[in-house]
Amino acid sequence: MIIEEQASLKNSFAINSRSKYLITIESEDCLDNLEKFLSKNPGKVLVLSEGTNVILPEFYDGVVITTSCNHINKISNAEVKVGSAVNWHYFVNWCIDNDYYGIENLSLIPGSLGAAPIQNIGAYGVEVGTFVKSVRFYDFNDQAIKVFNSSECKFSYRNSIFKNMDILILEITFEFNKTGLNLSYKSIEEYIKYNNIDSSNLNQRQLAEIVQEIRKARLPDPSLIPNVGSFFKNPLVEIDSISLSSFSLDDLIIWESDSGLVKVGAARLIELIKDQIPNNPNISLHANHALVLVNLGNASQKDVTDYANLIKNKVYKTFNIELELEPSIIKS
Repeated sequence: MIIEEQASLKNSFAINSRSKYLITIESEDCLDNLEKFLSKNPGKVLVLSEGTNVILPEFYDGVVITTSCNHINKISNAEVKVGSAVNWHYFVNWCIDNDYYGIENLSLIPGSLGAAPIQNIGAYGVEVGTFVKSVRFYDFNDQAIKVFNSSECKFSYRNSIFKNMDILILEITFEFNKTGLNLSYKSIEEYIKYNNIDSSNLNQRQLAEIVQEIRKARLPDPSLIPNVGSFFKNPLVEIDSISLSSFSLDDLIIWESDSGLVKVGAARLIELIKDQIPNNPNISLHANHALVLVNLGNASQKDVTDYANLIKNKVYKTFNIELELEPSIIKS
């Protein structure tokens, strides 16, 4: 176990943030020492890895915990156990190289494995929860290691049971039982058609490269332009509740949902009202994707939340639709 004081915190929005303590868990054997440290240093605890889906404060007055568990172990031709510190995109490439099908559509998503099941990451027609067999984690409340199977994880759209738990994810077991490619997402279909690609001959690597090209065209690389990806979720609403006083349904992007509600494209909602959002010297919407907020160089957490609230309020006033934030806002 490694303990650092006044440590700088890595985050993809590039907020200059530090914490009172930063602890790195190198293996499960460190958990007893972690318990002792926390009992001697009571206060707030934050689990953080690559910081790709959080907006941090300038100073976190508590203990930040991360792991360096980066193992990948083959269990069978269908199952793999993976440590929480493994980079997600690295794992996608590893799966492609080792003929585990299914998550190539999730290529290039930033962050680590530990964060993936918490928010049930998804893109281009695929969600990670579909492939999670079990999650092994440390429960801070019970001070015990637990294992939840897929049903116990309660995966839903960009959500899981873990969002409401105080835990440190240690390891994820994936089960890959699919051999076909998922090409049904609209932007993938359009890319294949536009580039005259024979979809019947596509392999995993080629599909991953298509997804990467689509993502790069719309989403900025956080190592070059600080961001946390999509900042708002696509809302689920009753279609009759949408206000059409300023725009028509034809102006929106709408998908049917199994729940009887409709999913509305948040990016389109923001595109339609973005000209009414005041400029901010430290933060803006990305030019190619209205769901992405970018740090122009010196943004604080307050800059981000104020700007996001302006967008939320304008969307609600115009469409009677409440937008929900995708990243977590971490209190100091």
